[in-house]
Amino acid sequence: MRFGEKIVEGVFLERPNRYLARVEINGEEVLAHVPDPGRLPGLLLAQRKVRLVHQPSEKRKTDYTLVLVRHGSIWVSTFPAFANSLVANALMEQSLPFLKGYSGFAGEVKAGNSRFDFRLSFPRGAAYVEVKSVSLVEDGIGKFPDAPTQRGIKHVKELIEFCDKGYRAAVLFVSQRSDTESITCNDKIDPEFGECLRLAEKEGVELYGMNCKVTPTTISLNHAVEVKL
Repeated sequence: MRFGEKIVEGVFLERPNRYLARVEINGEEVLAHVPDPGRLPGLLLAQRKVRLVHQPSEKRKTDYTLVLVRHGSIWVSTFPAFANSLVANALMEQSLPFLKGYSGFAGEVKAGNSRFDFRLSFPRGAAYVEVKSVSLVEDGIGKFPDAPTQRGIKHVKELIEFCDKGYRAAVLFVSQRSDTESITCNDKIDPEFGECLRLAEKEGVELYGMNCKVTPTTISLNHAVEVKL
């Protein structure tokens, strides 16, 4: 999947707020939208190389969207919504190794008191799948979340309720970088989410992980990785 039609390289300078970055492009300072509102620790550091989609529009406050940051020898995606797009493509291709045998799927499905990313149709009933994008990786371990997430806790609790009603339910963590070897919950940042996720696993919610292959212009799902709690 390509990040955009016109991609340019720049240097990250500063992040005035969660959704805005100051970037230098060809010697000129510009403002760019940051699509990931998380803290992105260890990534958006001054003088890091970044890549941006240039897409001017009268409806946009900025002409640029910051989609990649250089981290050592790899590129890391800062576009959480791409996780859902990658999973949707994989579901269309029936290529996810841990989800097989469904006859169809729908996205952005209203169920209970929330909207869930996907509902899959199986011969014995439905499966609800929630996708979480992982950007923080330390020593090969992806950690979610990188900021407290009441929304994530709410979704996991509702997935537990689906299991209690006889449905399949799953959380799929997608790390949009190639150096992720496993994924866990970030108890230091949000211990309540970690407690909830451990309960969900005991109650039958399935936990899956994937890392990604990221190039200067594209991103794709790569390998399944274990979720270790």
